Amino acid sequence: MDLVRSFYQYSPNVCTYKHTKGVVTLLTTTETNSSIFCSESSEKCVSSPCQNGATCVDTMDDYVCLCSRDGVRYMGKDCEELYDACVFAECEGCVSELGTGNFTCPAEVDECASDPCIGARTECLKEPDGFLCLCPDGLGGDDCTARITDCVDQPCLNNATCRRQLDGFVCECAPGYRGEHCEEDINECLSHPCQNGAICMDGINEYHCFCVPGYQGYNCEIDINECASRPCENNGTCVNGKDRYICECLLGYTGTNCEVEVDECESDPCENGATCIDLVGLYTCDCVKGFSGLNCEINIDECESAPCQNGGTCQDLVDSFKCDCGDSGYMGDLCEEDIPECASDPCQHGATCEEGTKEYTCTCWPGYEGQNCEVDIDECVDAPCENGGECFENSDPMQWTSDWTFSYATAAGYVCQCQPGYTGETCSVNIDECVSEPCHNGGQCEDRVNGYVCICADGYRGVECEVDIDECESAPCQNGGVCEDLVGDYECNCEKASRGLQAWGGRQCTVELLGCLNHQCQNGATCRPWLDGDKHRHTCLCAPGFYDDLCSTATTFSFSQPGYFLLEVSVEERKKRSPETEHPLQVCLRFRTTLPDRLLFFRGNSDHFLSLELVRGALRGWAESKEDGVSLQVTSTDLANDGEWHEVCVSVSLAPAEQAEIVLEIKGPGCGKEGCRVEQTTDHAPFLQHSQLKQVYVGGAPEEYLSLTYSGRGFVGCMEDLLVDGRTILPQGAKGPELELGCSKNEWCRVEPHPCSHHGDCIDLWTSYQCSCHRPYHGQDCSKEYSSWTFGHEGSSSFSSFDLQTDHAQNFNLSFFLRSLKPDGIVLQLWEAEQAVVEGSEPYLTVFLQMGRVEVSAGGQSVRSPVFVCDGHKQQIQVELQEGEVFFNHAGFRYPLGSIAPVTLRVGDQIYVGGLPNEGMAGEWGGHFKGCLQDVRLDDVHLDVDAWNNTINGTAYVPSDAQNLLPGCVSDDMCKAAPCLNGGECSLTWNDFTCWCPLNFTGKTCESRVWCVSDPCMNGGRCVDLPDGYECVANATFDNSPLHFTAKGSLIAPVTNITLDLRTRQENSVLLRAWRGAEFLLIGLLDGVVRAELHGENSVEPVVFTGSQRVTDGLWHHLVVSMEHPEQDASLWVISVDGIMDGSSAPEHIESMGFLSDVTSEVALAESYTGCLGLVRVGGTYLPFTDDFVAPQAARFRRRRGERARLGCVGSSVCRPQPCQHGGTCEDLFHHFHCACPLGWEGLTCEIDTDECASGPCVHGNCRDKLGGFECECEPGFGGATCDEDLDECKDSPCQNRATCVDGVNQYSCICARGYSGKQCQWNHPPQKCADLECVSGGVCRDAPWGAECICAPGLTGRRCEIEINECMSNPCLNGGTCLDRLSFFQCVCAAGFSGPYCETNKEAQRDRMPWMVVVIPLACGCALLAVIGVIFMLMTARRKRQSEGAYSPSQQEVAGARLEMDSMLKVPPEERLI
Repeated sequence: MDLVRSFYQYSPNVCTYKHTKGVVTLLTTTETNSSIFCSESSEKCVSSPCQNGATCVDTMDDYVCLCSRDGVRYMGKDCEELYDACVFAECEGCVSELGTGNFTCPAEVDECASDPCIGARTECLKEPDGFLCLCPDGLGGDDCTARITDCVDQPCLNNATCRRQLDGFVCECAPGYRGEHCEEDINECLSHPCQNGAICMDGINEYHCFCVPGYQGYNCEIDINECASRPCENNGTCVNGKDRYICECLLGYTGTNCEVEVDECESDPCENGATCIDLVGLYTCDCVKGFSGLNCEINIDECESAPCQNGGTCQDLVDSFKCDCGDSGYMGDLCEEDIPECASDPCQHGATCEEGTKEYTCTCWPGYEGQNCEVDIDECVDAPCENGGECFENSDPMQWTSDWTFSYATAAGYVCQCQPGYTGETCSVNIDECVSEPCHNGGQCEDRVNGYVCICADGYRGVECEVDIDECESAPCQNGGVCEDLVGDYECNCEKASRGLQAWGGRQCTVELLGCLNHQCQNGATCRPWLDGDKHRHTCLCAPGFYDDLCSTATTFSFSQPGYFLLEVSVEERKKRSPETEHPLQVCLRFRTTLPDRLLFFRGNSDHFLSLELVRGALRGWAESKEDGVSLQVTSTDLANDGEWHEVCVSVSLAPAEQAEIVLEIKGPGCGKEGCRVEQTTDHAPFLQHSQLKQVYVGGAPEEYLSLTYSGRGFVGCMEDLLVDGRTILPQGAKGPELELGCSKNEWCRVEPHPCSHHGDCIDLWTSYQCSCHRPYHGQDCSKEYSSWTFGHEGSSSFSSFDLQTDHAQNFNLSFFLRSLKPDGIVLQLWEAEQAVVEGSEPYLTVFLQMGRVEVSAGGQSVRSPVFVCDGHKQQIQVELQEGEVFFNHAGFRYPLGSIAPVTLRVGDQIYVGGLPNEGMAGEWGGHFKGCLQDVRLDDVHLDVDAWNNTINGTAYVPSDAQNLLPGCVSDDMCKAAPCLNGGECSLTWNDFTCWCPLNFTGKTCESRVWCVSDPCMNGGRCVDLPDGYECVANATFDNSPLHFTAKGSLIAPVTNITLDLRTRQENSVLLRAWRGAEFLLIGLLDGVVRAELHGENSVEPVVFTGSQRVTDGLWHHLVVSMEHPEQDASLWVISVDGIMDGSSAPEHIESMGFLSDVTSEVALAESYTGCLGLVRVGGTYLPFTDDFVAPQAARFRRRRGERARLGCVGSSVCRPQPCQHGGTCEDLFHHFHCACPLGWEGLTCEIDTDECASGPCVHGNCRDKLGGFECECEPGFGGATCDEDLDECKDSPCQNRATCVDGVNQYSCICARGYSGKQCQWNHPPQKCADLECVSGGVCRDAPWGAECICAPGLTGRRCEIEINECMSNPCLNGGTCLDRLSFFQCVCAAGFSGPYCETNKEAQRDRMPWMVVVIPLACGCALLAVIGVIFMLMTARRKRQSEGAYSPSQQEVAGARLEMDSMLKVPPEERLI
């Protein structure tokens, strides 16, 4: 029974007695290597002492009878007495029925009613035989008046348990102690139990015998026969002795037990790697090749036969020999072959190898030298290339591509790549760049190295004299004028006049313009002055809607009803106009309207026309010629009927244009400053002429032309600024009865209050307005509402029916407003005309509610909406049917629901709304509808109950029948039945109620008592309400301090689950133990996992099962041990940890723990446990840790008197003092701590400096450790934080001429395109000749060894000098100057106030500095001249002094053996250098 080891601690070889309700069981333990096992040792049940079907269980020296609980019940040691239930009843005057568990107690008298307990903090408890006073510490007696010695004085010694009594205390001694105060240790050795000279050691409730050698047993009573186990092997003879034995071995064996065969090979007699083979009493040696002898000690000499030839020396080896040929000139295993010295190809770089005697000779190609021609002579070492040319060896393979045919015959020599401006074999020839005559405008060219200088004629400047001098540089234009440079001149563009600012004119913008003084421009026109010679004039810029020189003539007109006026365009007048002023066919105007479909103008006739109209609010231009069969149309994308002004032009191209084109240009809201433009072209030639379109109908057209348009109606609104073919048309002379001058508009929809009620949409119809109402509102201003009807009021059955007056085919929709709390019921049904609503008939379409959602059914198929609509609020619902497909519209969303059988609505069919006449038939669809329906429609037809009396817009069906309907949306009186209990007040809501409950009650009808609101947990804990009471829930800390509980038979249902919340680090402990007689339940921890042991009423043996997840990590865990199927009599029990199944009793099925419902059952909590416990429930009933004795619920556990829990979960203070070093943060993990170390530190207390380089983070580099990090020193070619990135050497595109760059490690290679070679593919291959290369822009071609190249003029680059260098790329111009790129130079156009080649000079500052410069420059030049004269004088003096001495005299520095080289010393004269 591992359970004993699991939950209790024992010493080895000790017998322990376990007491269980008067039954004594002796358990004997035997120690093995890893665990302790227990076994029973009595056989008293052999005689079958138990009677009446009882089960006998052996104990150590007795037996126990487990009486049967089935049928007639018995009791007694042998179950020989009839069971008397009063023996276990806790009441006086008990009367029982023998043989059963039935008993009767006399009626209880409430002894506590008289408050018999005296004093504060006393409490009276009812007992079966009277009452019991719970007294404070130090008081006792029947009424708590006697002063007594109590457990609070800690009278009990040696870990004894003190139990409070009514008049004192009693000490329950720990095993091994006795006495009133448990002060006496019982000496178990007084009886001298140990035998054969063993030593007895007294312990607590036990003794230990330490045996002398040769004896064993608990009392050392057994003499050990050492030969009994037959230890001698290999037929050895065992001789038994005292505490020992001797084995007499046969020949050839040895060892204590004759287990060892004598190994003759142990001394390793065989030599030279031979293998020793052990035999009985002897050995043999198996020699390797090359050796012989008894022990393989003789080495066989293979050189004895002199195998080596040609003077080779023989070296003897093991089982072989080796010939050393030396310098004999031979080779081979026996030196038998002559050595060919050229066979190894020693000559390099294509040299020829010639054989000799013990030697060879290499004949090298020109350009190579050395014994093996290994040295490539560097022809570039003497720097033959002049003027900075770059020297390349012909033998360097890096200069040629892989497809270049290399020959050693031509490898000698070098090639010079010259710097720009030089040519020749050694770059010694200076190229004359003036040959191309680059200087313009008469400039003279002077040749320079890689360039030239142009000496310009007067009036020009620039590198090539191509720049005309900028006359604007002096900023001649004043008052904001912009200077425009001309050839030898300039022109000032004066700034236009702004409102409130003076305008300027004249050549340099210095003349004040006075033309707008006292101007006569009218109607908000803008006056713009200008200068005509010396005369001041002005122009009036008219605002929209006005015309003429003074903007005094209005161009605005309007149509308040459809109409038009005719405009005749004179062709003769147009012929007088010159071709330069010829306009295309065009009509322009401004308009505003709110109507979406109107014609603005129609020009031409039915065969040839150009029109502009509004179609659904968008502008559409249309040009058509029926004679040519061509039609062009353009349409705008934005709407133009928003009541705002829009400017529009529509034009058609004329001959001689190649293609016919129509263009629509719009300005106004939505088109920005640039306007909108829409056009369409065709391959057809222009097909309209002025002569064909002489008539222009403005605002409409005759009926014969209106029929040709899309809108078909005349314009209503305002127009202005009408232009036909560029000519302004004034309305004053136009004729038309509907034409009105000016524009008068009433803003119908922009007034307050809003003309449309209930958020209706106002539609401006220009001369009036219209309201578009939202359902269920209607009427001219949306102020009327369709009636609501109440169905099923106060439980009645309601319905209304209608006869279809027209067909609705297969595509239709049903819509209505619904308000209901009833989740099921008929909303609408359709029945065929010839079928009556009787049993056996079926509707062909039903819309009903099921579980609060709309469902549609037809032909045995149904679909359901996803939205819950029965929440008591008004919901607008629409159901669409389109050839069997059902769509559900709700709250702006459209849901496809699926397919049902297609249905067709025909004349005469009946529609039932809200229910059926036959109430019983409605049950299939959830019964009648209860709630309100409003604005029910089939398509656009209203199904109105009161259609005769309502004014309805549109068509309505009149009801054929209606029952129990109420107008309006009326609620039932839900408070009429007084549903609120316990004094709650009923408040009516729609078809529902709300109870306002007193403080101590809650629930829909105030049916639930709320206990926690009065804060009953006075002694700590968190209050949790129960249906019949409350619990005071708290955590508690345990340190081998158990609590005991009893339910006193208050548990009603059998226990099927136990839950515990725990926090601990103890690996082995008992969490909970419950028992009654032989039945028990045990939950504990074994090696950190949950272990359960159950022994039910019908169990023969206990069932043990464990989990697998460790729960001793110091964190809170939620454990549940429960029946998998509690509804069954017996099932598997399972363990779950934190909601996850962790183990089960499979395959064993166990019944519920029904014994816990018995009054005699007990529960022990935390018997050997250190840690915290939280919520603990047995069968759902809480085990309380706080002192609370008045909880009202019937099922509850009571804690044993005198036991108290330590509330709260408290672990040891592991973080005080601070254990973490180097700024680490200590985290309390319940009896353990963890240091959260800062970056760079690790270890239990952050004491170790982390070596970030230990993991080898640097992939291609060396790691250098730093505090909290590391640094990688990368190998060449690699980069990145961890040197894991291969640097892309191709990033800077080193390969030229479209070559492909291949990246490598710290290098790159170029794969050249066809026709190029060189390391960077910079040369042509094969080399191009000047005959094949044309240099442009004055470039000069020269032939180089790598191919032809163009020497470009300054400012040009590229292979053929075809690319002009942009000198402005570097932004050289300063102070806001503008850079102009010129050929080979740039020009800066400076801002006002700056000048100079780079605009670097501030003119004003320069004027201030000029006097200083006049002084400083001459002074600096004079100082420089004096310094030069002084230096020359010193040099001449030193030279003359040394020449006059005649003989050499070593200087002091040279005598000392030192040689100084100092920058300040003079150069040694030639005379001294000769010595």
